[in-house]
Amino acid sequence: MEPTTGTVLALVAPDIVTKSRRTRQRFVTTLERNLREALERAGVVFELETAGTRFVIRTPAPEAAASAARHVFGIATVARVEAELPADPAVIAARGGELFREAVRGRRFAVRAKKLTTFPFSRQDVERALGAALNGPGKVDLTRPEITVFVELSGDRARLFCDRQPGAGGLPAGIQGRALSLISGGFDSAVASWRMMRRGAELHYLYCNLGGVAHERMVLQVVKVLHELWGFGLRPRLHVVDFVPLVQELRAKTDRRLWQLVLKVLFYRAAAIVARKERADAVVTGEALGQVSSQTLPNLATLDRFAEMPMLRPLLGQDKNEIMAEARRIGTAPLSERVPEMCGLATDRPAVTSRVGVLAREVEKVPAELLRRLVEERRTIDVAAVRPEDLREPYLFVDVFPEDAVVIDCREPVEYRLWHVPDAINLPAGELLEGFRGLAKDRRYVLYCTFGTQTPLLAERMQQAGYEAYAFRGGLAAVRRAIGEDSALLL
Repeated sequence: MEPTTGTVLALVAPDIVTKSRRTRQRFVTTLERNLREALERAGVVFELETAGTRFVIRTPAPEAAASAARHVFGIATVARVEAELPADPAVIAARGGELFREAVRGRRFAVRAKKLTTFPFSRQDVERALGAALNGPGKVDLTRPEITVFVELSGDRARLFCDRQPGAGGLPAGIQGRALSLISGGFDSAVASWRMMRRGAELHYLYCNLGGVAHERMVLQVVKVLHELWGFGLRPRLHVVDFVPLVQELRAKTDRRLWQLVLKVLFYRAAAIVARKERADAVVTGEALGQVSSQTLPNLATLDRFAEMPMLRPLLGQDKNEIMAEARRIGTAPLSERVPEMCGLATDRPAVTSRVGVLAREVEKVPAELLRRLVEERRTIDVAAVRPEDLREPYLFVDVFPEDAVVIDCREPVEYRLWHVPDAINLPAGELLEGFRGLAKDRRYVLYCTFGTQTPLLAERMQQAGYEAYAFRGGLAAVRRAIGEDSALLL
């Protein structure tokens, strides 16, 4: 009798199967916990059974369950069971012939049976019986089949399926110790983080902020996607350190040819401080050999002399196209492609080689106490607790006009001519929405309008396109107060 609910099989990854018995049991226990969390987060009602190196999920929502299981690290393949019936070759051949006849029609096929317990017949008996039932509509080809029908035999039951989807593979998240990832929100650091999670690391994050709160929002969105899609069993924290004062010191006091390397050393040192507080064993970066000047082999060798903790670089041998392809596969690419590059300090001739002594003297010009203070003043975000509304309001609004900001008056020209913030430019809301991509991305923008209702949407659209843009909180009365003018004179 076939089940009234669907059945999904999730097979454990080979990396786990090859472990010793005790280690394997520990990994499978963690994997089961993570799989349960994935199914619960997906809102799936389920019963979960562990059967050796596979999990059997019974659920009225098999498609949703299969999708959730495929995103759990440690799962090799996922299959939706088409039929569950008595383990009898004749019964299997009859039912399997009905189920898969159309699937194999006009195609080369093979039947693969696997016995998980003992039976009075061989797996070849099952393969021959079902193969004979399907031969005709399809053609048996055991070496190059276009479609494979699988039969799993366990206890007194047989499970039939043909559509095996790849899972995440790797090791259960959280099984291999703790690491801190230097995250920028771009393609490289997101993919590097994913790879370390896939190898079982419990990952937390450090963002050295060079681009203001709008950039922070983009980075948090990337981290949130990594957690929501892949971070089952983890509770990551994102540490945010304001690096702008350090960059100002760096630009003013150090050799411009070494700016990138000095900045990297400061990143490493900030990461080491936070990693120790997180009790992490290593720091993860998205560095790839030869991608930029600071990532040449001589420079990486020099930078490692300044590392206070092991530096893990899972992308070291990858090129940009490979990294971007993986970002698309894991779901971070749509966000990462909008994140502006903030770590590239402008210089005509950056150093592609460096000496430890020379770099050390330049690094000493940036006050170490300033770095320690900024790290101590960092903000820490519980990524799992972040709600959709938390990703919006705190990052959209400002209550002051920064000195370096381009102020945009989003009212109609007639209103702008009557009064506007000094030096503000006039781009009515509709015009700005259609044409903001023509604005320079290296500037900061603050938008205001009559009632403060249009600009949040405009600022959010601009942020989503990679701009640092904010809506001034409130209407014209608040704007007048902010610049020290009497709002009573507004009308």
